[in-house]
Amino acid sequence: MALQSLQITAVIAMRARDVSRPTDEQQEAAERRLLRDEMPRREVRRGKERPGE
Repeated sequence: MALQSLQITAVIAMRARDVSRPTDEQQEAAERRLLRDEMPRREVRRGKERPGE
């Protein structure tokens, strides 16, 4: 396989880490949102997959 010969150097690892880090604006927005388990539960309607259909 081609992936077996892939070499990940320290430079590539550092670039990947920097790219995956959220910006300050994204981080602040994420901190304002409720976590999934903190959100109120929606009523599940039987027979319809999505509300509004």
